[in-house]
Amino acid sequence: MSYQIAKMIGAASLALTISAPLAIADDHVKTMTIYNDASGDAYLSLGQTDGVGDKIIWRSNMQTEDGDVIGFGSGHCTRLDAEKNFFCAFTINLDGRGILAGQGVQLTEPTPSTYPITGGTGEFEGATGSMVSMPVEDRARFVYQITYRD
Repeated sequence: MSYQIAKMIGAASLALTISAPLAIADDHVKTMTIYNDASGDAYLSLGQTDGVGDKIIWRSNMQTEDGDVIGFGSGHCTRLDAEKNFFCAFTINLDGRGILAGQGVQLTEPTPSTYPITGGTGEFEGATGSMVSMPVEDRARFVYQITYRD
């Protein structure tokens, strides 16, 4: 066997060894789509002309696309700049399943925002992943596309 062939076999073996655990981990990737009815927002203004530091505090029902209530979410956001970007921390409590927690920057609407999932309880204990949030129906609801690993 030539040195070049042996080198290619070694590289292929290494690639398979490295990628095998990743393929197994992908078996645990889950996705779900839920809706936030966006009815429980309260806004606290600090009176600054640029709005920096203002707060949004919220608690809203979590729903299926058809509007069936499947839990609730709550969180708070702090305005970061005059462009209306916010830093948010939230929890989503899904009835009988557990809680997902996350935080990150909410970009100026209607731009979709991606938040890291930072943990959870119950079915979501140890979860990692992300949630993409986007306003829909003239901001009457937000759709959350959640992808996580358990």
